[in-house]
Amino acid sequence: MVKKVGIDLSNLFSGAEYSQEVHELKETIDKLQLEIIQLRSTDNQELETKIHELREHLVPSGVLKVAIEEIDRNPEQPRRTFTQESITAIALSLESNGQQEPIILITQQDGRYLLFDGERRWRGAKQLNWATLEAVIIPQPEALHRRVLLASLHRENLNPLDTAEALVKEIAVQSDLKIEDIPRILRAGVRRLERQGTLVKISELVLASPEQQQQQILLLGLGEAEQIVFRILLSLLLNPASVNTNIFPMLALPDDLKQAIREQGLGGIHALSLARLSAKTLGVSEAVARKLRTRILKQILQEKLSVAQSRQIVSAEITHHTQQFDSSSKRKQVDTIIRQVQGIPLVHIKRSQLVQMREALQKKLTEIESALKQEDSTES
Repeated sequence: MVKKVGIDLSNLFSGAEYSQEVHELKETIDKLQLEIIQLRSTDNQELETKIHELREHLVPSGVLKVAIEEIDRNPEQPRRTFTQESITAIALSLESNGQQEPIILITQQDGRYLLFDGERRWRGAKQLNWATLEAVIIPQPEALHRRVLLASLHRENLNPLDTAEALVKEIAVQSDLKIEDIPRILRAGVRRLERQGTLVKISELVLASPEQQQQQILLLGLGEAEQIVFRILLSLLLNPASVNTNIFPMLALPDDLKQAIREQGLGGIHALSLARLSAKTLGVSEAVARKLRTRILKQILQEKLSVAQSRQIVSAEITHHTQQFDSSSKRKQVDTIIRQVQGIPLVHIKRSQLVQMREALQKKLTEIESALKQEDSTES
């Protein structure tokens, strides 16, 4: 069920500036409204038919009320993280203030609608058991995933993990590269430019024209695959070096930290700090490392710790476990030496070798006695 909403269109599109389709749609509406005013000002009754035609054109281009049950989620939506807290917050806003901006929908062949923008509002309205939402209908855009990605990227609508997954998907769609290879290719390209001392030139290309970007990339000495990745990222107004440092590392996070980003609102930089608490770094099993990450994660969220505070806690934990690991390694080393000494066969050994062994053991025994005395004085 779709109903026309009698509402002023002048400010309804302020929140959808990222959509070229909506820009064009508003321009069309403004032109049609102006034409209606001009036609009426002539006071010519013969023009009423024309005015009626213009109104008919205007109606499907305006803000409509669409039944929520007729709206489907967009499977190409780059944003995958919708915490219950954020949905509840938008539901409270809808309940208290009403719907401030229309969602944006695409008509499907079966007559249903596909969400282009506004999934949190849609989810919040469903939580409130609303029957309809105000919406703007746009034509099916080509390269749907890219359009939604552009809309989300430059409204800061994605967390770094969603952004990373959406970017590798977009690059894979536009090339023959495999998703799992793309971060490695970007990393290799960035390192190549660092060695050449030309990485600074990349930031200068972000706002350059596509022609300038293409021309300069060819001059940087990048490999073919690296050129593809750099070109696509630049076309999205993203700095490849920044993506390499701040975005793509999210893809290598352990699953528990990815889950915390999606479900608990953990920040990306916080997650990267926690990722340092790995089994390899700590010298423990993965189960122990995960348990430690969970404990510190809980502390970070409950106390709302800053990135600097989180890094300090993580560093302290690493130092503590490293010291424990070193101590344990030394104990194992001593145990091994004791077993080796105890297991030395003394038969068929030349006298000269036995004398050398005795001297070495006596020297080491003297060192042990000295260490024991030092330990005793420290304890007292």
